[in-house]
Amino acid sequence: MSTAATFDQLTFDPPGPGSWVLDSVHVPRPWSRFQAEIHPPSLAEGFRESARRYGLLFDTLDWRLVNGFAYFSVPPAPEAEIPARFQAAEEAFECKLWREDMERWEREVKPASIKAHLALQEADPAALGRDELLEHLDRCREHQKRMIRQHHSFNTAALLPVGDFMVHVAEWTGLPLGEFLALTRGSAPESAGSFPELDRLAVAIGDSRAGRASLESDASAGNVLERLRSEPGEVGAAAVAYLDTVGYRLLDSLDTGDPYALEVPEVLLEGIRLAVDEGAPASSYASEDEVARIRDQVPSAKRDAFDELLAEARLTSRVRDERGLYSEVWAGGITRRAILAAGARLAAEGRLHEPAHLVEGGYEEIRSIISGVDGPSADELAERARYRATYRASDAPPFLGPAPQPPPPLDGLPPAPARAMRAMGAAIDALFGSSETESEAAVVRGIGASPGVYTGTARLVNGPAAFDRLQRGDVLVTATTTESFNIVLPLLGAIVTDSGGLLSHAAIVSREYGIPGVVGCRDATALIADGAQVRVDGTVGEIVVIGR
Repeated sequence: MSTAATFDQLTFDPPGPGSWVLDSVHVPRPWSRFQAEIHPPSLAEGFRESARRYGLLFDTLDWRLVNGFAYFSVPPAPEAEIPARFQAAEEAFECKLWREDMERWEREVKPASIKAHLALQEADPAALGRDELLEHLDRCREHQKRMIRQHHSFNTAALLPVGDFMVHVAEWTGLPLGEFLALTRGSAPESAGSFPELDRLAVAIGDSRAGRASLESDASAGNVLERLRSEPGEVGAAAVAYLDTVGYRLLDSLDTGDPYALEVPEVLLEGIRLAVDEGAPASSYASEDEVARIRDQVPSAKRDAFDELLAEARLTSRVRDERGLYSEVWAGGITRRAILAAGARLAAEGRLHEPAHLVEGGYEEIRSIISGVDGPSADELAERARYRATYRASDAPPFLGPAPQPPPPLDGLPPAPARAMRAMGAAIDALFGSSETESEAAVVRGIGASPGVYTGTARLVNGPAAFDRLQRGDVLVTATTTESFNIVLPLLGAIVTDSGGLLSHAAIVSREYGIPGVVGCRDATALIADGAQVRVDGTVGEIVVIGR
C-alpha cells in the first residue's frame, strides 16, 4: 500500500482465490504494518492446531490484511486429513475435550504466560543500549507471535461448547439466541472488569489514610499512579501488582500500533477510584428463575441434555476473553513499550516526528531505522499514522472477490463432525453477524445483547485518543470492542457498537457486567453524536437519541 495515494486511489484486490469477508469486528480501523506482518500467519497456525484437535472440517481461518484492513476466508481441511478429523470430532465429544483444555489453560498455560510477560517487563527498554534494545525487541516480537498462536489454539475450546448450546436450545425452543445466552452470565469475571489485583488495591487504599490522600490528589493521573506505586507497605505492593498485570495490556485493540493502558493513565486512575468507592464489580449470575424459564420450554426428554450443555458453556466462558487478555493483548503492549523507547530516542534526534510513529514501520524497517542504516522517512511514517487514524472499516469493501456463499450442507457427514461444524458455524455467525434492521435519524437499531434500559451521555470512541474522556456512567458508542476494553468496563453505563453479534466481545461483556448492550447496529457511530443524551434498550435492541 502506498500512503502517498488517496484512499479512493487504493486498490482492494482479493489476497487469494475465492471470497474474502471484511473483519470489522476485530479490526475496526487499519492496522500497523508491524502487526500486519506477524498476526495473520500466527493466527492461522494456532487456529489450524485447534481445528485439527477437535476434528473440524476446515483448515484454518485464512486472515489477511489489505491496505491495513482484515479480510478472511475459511478453506476446507486437506482431503487426506478427513478420516482423522472424523475420529477426532468423535473423541472430542466423547471425552469433552474442552474440559482438558480448560484445565491445561488454568494450570499450565495461563500461569506460564503471566510469568513470561512479567519477565520481559522487568527489562527497562529505555535503559538499554542500541544493540541490547534490538535484541530485546526481537525477544518481544517472538514472544508476541507465540502468544497470538496460543490465543487461537484455544479457539475451539472457547467457542464449540457455547455454539453447541446455541444450536440445540434454538432447535428445542425457537427462542431468540440472546434470551438463552444470558444464562451463561456470571461465568467470566474478567469479562466484567473484575481483577483480583484491583480488588486487593482498593482494599489497601481504603485502609490507608496516606493511600487515600494519594488517590485523591489533583496531580496528573500518571503522577498519582506513581505515588501509589511508591507508597510503603500494602498500598505500594498492591499498586505494583495491579499495574504490572494490566498496565501494558493494549487498551483499545489487538494492534501494537495502539496504546497500552499506562499510556492513558486517566482510565486506570478512574477505575481505581471507582473500585475504592464502590468495591469490586459483582458478577451478575443468571438466577435460578431465569434458567427455569428457559428450561421449561425445552421438551422434557431433552432437559437433562439442556442442563449438561449449559454447564459446558458456562465452564468455558472465561477462556473466551482470557485467551486474548493473557496472550497477545499483554504481549502486544510489551512489544509496543520497546518500540516506543526506541522511538523516543529517534524523535529526540529529530529522526521521527513522534515516538509512536516508529510502530508504523514493518519489523525490518524498524530495525533499519534504529540502526541508522535506512528505512522510511519521518514524513512517510507520519503519513502512515495519519492514514490509520483517518479511515475505518466502514470505508473498506465488505468483501473481496466473488460474493460470499453459504457453507456447504452437512448432510451425509457422521454425527460428531456434523455436530462440531454446526456448533462452530453457529458460534462464528454469532460472533460476526450484525443487525439488518434499518435505523432512523433518532432511533438506532441493532441486536439486543444484554437486557435493561439505561439513559446517559454517549461517548463516541473512534480510537485510543478518546479514552481519557470516558466518565463514570457514560454510554460507550464505538465501532467494536476487544478484550482490551475490559479495563474501562466498570466506568460504563451501557455499550453500543456498529459491528458484531451475540458472541462478540461487546455482547459478552455487557451481559457479564449486567449493563444494557446493543451490538451490530452498523451505523451507531454515524448517527449518535458525542455528548448526546441517549436511552439504550438492550432488550429490544434500540438506542433513542433524546437530546444533543
